[in-house]
Amino acid sequence: MKHSVRAFYKTTERLAFRVDIPSEHFEQLKELMEWKEPDDPIYEYELSHEQIGSLEVLTGKKFDSPDYLFFLSCSA
Repeated sequence: MKHSVRAFYKTTERLAFRVDIPSEHFEQLKELMEWKEPDDPIYEYELSHEQIGSLEVLTGKKFDSPDYLFFLSCSA
């Protein structure tokens, strides 16, 4: 299971960029997203400003911007 942050332009809702989250951070991601059920990691989630900040620290990349909508996504 691979997770990534996907940023979409607010104006067009088209994908602007993706930031992959290394699989070794899954436990921190699980805690951040407050996942309780086994299926919780497979869904897509809109991210709050606080979650975005935590994911920037987790990935070591700065990507927050008011120009985008951010979602956490999962792929196989």
